[in-house]
Amino acid sequence: MADENTGLIRPYSGTLVELSRALDAFLIVLSLWLTTKWLGLRWTHLCTILSLHAALIFIVAASYHELYRSWRSDPLHVESTRILLCWGIAAIVTGSTAYVIDQGASFPHELAWRWLVAAPVILVTTRISIRMALRVARIRGHNFRRTAIVGSTRIAARLADTIKGAPWLGLRFVGIYDDRDSQDTRDYPPLRELISGNIDALIKAAEEGDVDCVYITLPLRAELRIRDLIDRLSELPISVLYVPDFFVFNMLHAQWQQIGNLHIVNVVTTPFLGVSGLTKRLEDIVLSSLILCIIAIPLALIAVAVKVTSPGPVIFRQRRFGLNGKEFEIWKFRTMTVTEDGANFAQAKPGDARITPLGNFLRRTSLDELPQFINVLQGHMSIVGPRPHPVALDEQHRSLIPRYYFRHKIRPGITGLAQVNGFRGQTDTLDKMQKRIEYDIEYIDQWSLLLDFKIILLTILRGFINKNAY
Repeated sequence: MADENTGLIRPYSGTLVELSRALDAFLIVLSLWLTTKWLGLRWTHLCTILSLHAALIFIVAASYHELYRSWRSDPLHVESTRILLCWGIAAIVTGSTAYVIDQGASFPHELAWRWLVAAPVILVTTRISIRMALRVARIRGHNFRRTAIVGSTRIAARLADTIKGAPWLGLRFVGIYDDRDSQDTRDYPPLRELISGNIDALIKAAEEGDVDCVYITLPLRAELRIRDLIDRLSELPISVLYVPDFFVFNMLHAQWQQIGNLHIVNVVTTPFLGVSGLTKRLEDIVLSSLILCIIAIPLALIAVAVKVTSPGPVIFRQRRFGLNGKEFEIWKFRTMTVTEDGANFAQAKPGDARITPLGNFLRRTSLDELPQFINVLQGHMSIVGPRPHPVALDEQHRSLIPRYYFRHKIRPGITGLAQVNGFRGQTDTLDKMQKRIEYDIEYIDQWSLLLDFKIILLTILRGFINKNAY
């Protein structure tokens, strides 16, 4: 007797992923070999060690940055950016390893620099060639799958737009099918005019060979309809895929996890667990240490200037909510004649009489924020993250804005995605605060080292003089 279906999901076949990893490793070693031939040098045992080391680090970094999982689902420029980032990590780690084992001097510098350029060029060129070959094949009627969607739902609209806007996926959209008529208020109105027919029409199209795969986008509550549909479609020579509508939940950095054979969705989590958290903290320690060394003299000069131009402490300390909602004291150079930190806290406004003349300059140039690099070293803050608000401001808005406290899933930052997009300074309306929170949640959900470096660069270019800072 056949075993009963356990309802467990088998992992996706990793053959293509493993081939992709093997190809990248081969290309990295090949790039060094070609470079040695180009320069007329001899291949040595050290070349073997360093090329294999670089290939291993690249594969680890590429797996971490989802280069293989998204091999056919991302545009070329996104994939190329990930390749450059992963190769940069591999080059730095390999170079550091060569230095530590005292072999850096034995590896010609010219060879190292040429290899540094040759490897990513070959990796990206190979992917461009593969994509071009696939595109030619699809133009000639090969390597594509005619795709239908079941369900007039919001997620069906997103899926259809994705398929039509991403030809590199190799999917050809043929229509949306739904049994509900145009008067049914449960469907998604923008799709009513796009429905190609009902489920019987879909089955007929599949029987005639006009459909290769079907995506079911019915809501989770439609369990009986989904089960009946799968039973009917399973008799046809097509692939059937189910798209869970997790968008009905307020997710934050959602991830698939596995416990034994059970696949689980982590609906709300922080991106900074395990290796990611260690990487983020290492980034903060290294960068803040370097920056503090660079700004040590300006810090001292500003401290003296604050002290002699107005009475009061040099450093302004204020309670803020940090990681997991725990309070900490943020440090700034004092820019006002008051040091408010309570329920009667009032945000600074244009022409605020409490701001000192020096304080006005410090605030507009963001120099008042420099002591926060000490907060970063203390572990209370990060260089990039949601800007921490005064406790009173948090208490005021947390019940007014949905998902407001999601921003406390990570350490607050000196700068953030909201700030480089113009949402800095006074939040005197609920709309301004709402937009800032949206950017904060987007940062948490989309975090990567590349995003951090982009925000830091934009902060340098835009942030020192800011019309919203007062």
